[in-house]
Parts: sequence; C-alpha cells; structure tokens
Amino acid sequence: MKMALVEDGPGSYKFTFSSKRGEFTGRVNVGVEGPPDKRSEEDKEQAARNQILALSREFSESCGD
Repeated sequence: MKMALVEDGPGSYKFTFSSKRGEFTGRVNVGVEGPPDKRSEEDKEQAARNQILALSREFSESCGD
C-alpha cells in the first residue's frame, strides 16, 4: 500500500492511495482562511494526511448506510 500526496495550490493537496485491491484519488483542503499560513511544508502535509484520514472515516461510514 502507498499514498502519494501532491500540493495542488494554496491549502490544497491531491492524493492517490493504492493497494492490491484498487485505488482512491481525491483532493483535500487544509485551511486557507484567515492570516497567511506560516506552517512548515511538513506540518501542511501532516494536516493534509489528517484530512484524508477524516475523509476515509466518513467514506467508511457512508458504505455502512
């Protein structure tokens, strides 16, 4: 399994998660409101990974409905 994360503009990241079963692709936002974002690239990427985790939980819940 692997995940690719690519910055796609201010506060936006595209991601691709792939495994033997298939692939998910999408985009997440990590906040662009308020003052300029002064976080490090590492912190921004971690925020994007956190958003992807939250999105995957919501997706999982919707599959159960």
